[in-house]
Amino acid sequence: MDCERSVAADTALKQSQGNATPNAAAAQEPWNLPHLMALALWLPVGTWLLHHSATNTATAIWLLMCLIGFALAERTRPYRADWHPSVHSMGSDAALLLAAALVDGVLKHGGLLLAQWIATQGQSPGWASDWPLLVAVPAAVLVGELGPYALHRWAHIHPLGWRWHRLHHTPEQINTSNSVRVHPVNMAWNVASRGLLWWCLGFGTEALAWATMFMLMQSVAVHANVRGHLGPLAWLIGSAEAHRWHHSTRPHEALNYGTAVPLWDQVFGTWHLPKGPGSDAVGRYR
Repeated sequence: MDCERSVAADTALKQSQGNATPNAAAAQEPWNLPHLMALALWLPVGTWLLHHSATNTATAIWLLMCLIGFALAERTRPYRADWHPSVHSMGSDAALLLAAALVDGVLKHGGLLLAQWIATQGQSPGWASDWPLLVAVPAAVLVGELGPYALHRWAHIHPLGWRWHRLHHTPEQINTSNSVRVHPVNMAWNVASRGLLWWCLGFGTEALAWATMFMLMQSVAVHANVRGHLGPLAWLIGSAEAHRWHHSTRPHEALNYGTAVPLWDQVFGTWHLPKGPGSDAVGRYR
């Protein structure tokens, strides 16, 4: 009887340990195929959407496609089986997504009115208005990441910023659903800091549409509970394997403040991508 109890206890312990770490398939998976597929679809699908609908509609549809696509991928290729979202958490995340959309819409409308008023004063757009898309889109992504990177880093240091940012770090799982779990105040400073630099440099509407679609895709992809990695590409664009470290409960691991690209982390010394799986404990560390 004691032997049977011991075997049962060992089995339970192994099962609990298995749920706390990536499964064997995740450890052996060479590539994050859903992320690579999304990158491959960004240009053709984006072209079709922007040709057949208004910019705001196109970006909204693209975000919805990314959320659905990565959520389905999580069911067939999970990084961790215990990171699937509950119905309750998905409902909360959906409500926050609607709030974020409202904040984004209000700020963009206000920015448009300001730009229109400045145009009536005889002010011309900045340098970027004449750049070809091949230059303007990557530049818009890099510039658009700088403000949110700085404020994100500040929010992890200053109590005032953490008050609004900690909501994003509340979940003890990382998945597609909680990629949109952002407080409206946090969303407001992201949108405002990104839009201010874009506006100052005078990026064109088409370049900003492509940059926005790329950044939305990246925001979802780096949170997706999907196994595999991006290999050397993770040094050029944001990846799930890097962003999981950011959600660590250990402050010295919770770096990687960039989302779409890691450039600013690499420039300012907050880049953290050691070999092996990500942190074994994610969530709030304060």
